[in-house]
Amino acid sequence: MLIESGPPPSPGCCIYKVPRDIRLLNVAAYEPCVVSIGPFHHGKSNLKTMEERKIHYFRSFVQRANLDVDDLVNTVKEWEEETRASYGEKIEFSRDDFVLMILFDGIFIIELFLRKQFPQWREDYDNKLTFQSGFFENINSDLILLENQLPFFVLKRIFNYAFQRHPVNFLPLIDLTFLFFSSYNTRDMRPEPGFEREHFLDFVRTFRLPSNSMTQHGSGAKVEFRPGAKELHKAGVEFKKASSERPFHIHFENSILELPCLNLYDDTESYFRNLMVFEQCHYPNDSHIRDYVAFMDFLINTTEDVDLLVQSGVIENNLGDAAAVATLFNSLCKNITIDDSRFSYASLCEELNAHCKFLWHHWKAILRRDYFSNPWRTAATIAAIMLLVLTLVQTICSIISLRK
Repeated sequence: MLIESGPPPSPGCCIYKVPRDIRLLNVAAYEPCVVSIGPFHHGKSNLKTMEERKIHYFRSFVQRANLDVDDLVNTVKEWEEETRASYGEKIEFSRDDFVLMILFDGIFIIELFLRKQFPQWREDYDNKLTFQSGFFENINSDLILLENQLPFFVLKRIFNYAFQRHPVNFLPLIDLTFLFFSSYNTRDMRPEPGFEREHFLDFVRTFRLPSNSMTQHGSGAKVEFRPGAKELHKAGVEFKKASSERPFHIHFENSILELPCLNLYDDTESYFRNLMVFEQCHYPNDSHIRDYVAFMDFLINTTEDVDLLVQSGVIENNLGDAAAVATLFNSLCKNITIDDSRFSYASLCEELNAHCKFLWHHWKAILRRDYFSNPWRTAATIAAIMLLVLTLVQTICSIISLRK
């Protein structure tokens, strides 16, 4: 496992450029395909179409909230320095250009949330394109890329500025955020008073964290874990889909390894890559995402490992074939920091290693697989044993009678 350390981020920084050695593994996983948010991908030619929608959304928003544009711009200028400090790279924008970008991008997001919540506000363009399933999913994916973020405090302040003086029947912005990204919220979390996160990717990471903090500890030594899923199965380990929606909770007892179901889609690689890089940059001592992916990488080495996990319900493969899944997990952890001293599954790895070293587990698995795998084999095995016993008894009786 690779352990690296980089320069500490500047105070207030929460939006980072992906390190070059990680980016080169899959450039497309970190770059937006439909809409740019923030300065890192602003102005790219392939994203120009949505720039026109931003202007249109801006006009609609200002009109609906009855805002004075000059007052709004001057208000956002007050946050310029704080907003710039949120980015891990120097932003080469003039003050006016930076403020306008923040305004257009921020209002685009808020208006998008509102139009999703209130379909009656949508226009023909929205119904024909923006909220069509494929295009909308691309927008959704773009909004959780690490380099494609606005600080959440900016969105919240724009939202409050627009509507606090003109009360309307809207949900708070944080509730709209939870609704918009509900597909990632597998634990059905609800926003609590005072709940804050840095940006949308930070929200999505929180949705994936265990409800009760898992203890992160290890011996400090390199975590050695050799057997993949197939080898574990040969040693008598059975894989089972967990019945609860507890992210990352993996339990081993009575030779049964219970894991939460993992649904794999075309955007899963980008999803995990961005979460892992963000966690490495912003939460270096809290590595739940990285540890989970590393453990799955331990389990998956070949297509046979994938097939076994699919058959047991632990993985739902929507990528096409088992080879794609194996390639995915064999590449995700490259150049990512995994701290052995805090690895969440260190004790689990030790248990599984010990299980595999005990030969009786292998013999028992062979008996179960080769002789008792189904009712017919069980019946045949029992019949063979009975025949053997009867033959032995008959032989003994014959020997006794001959001696008489």
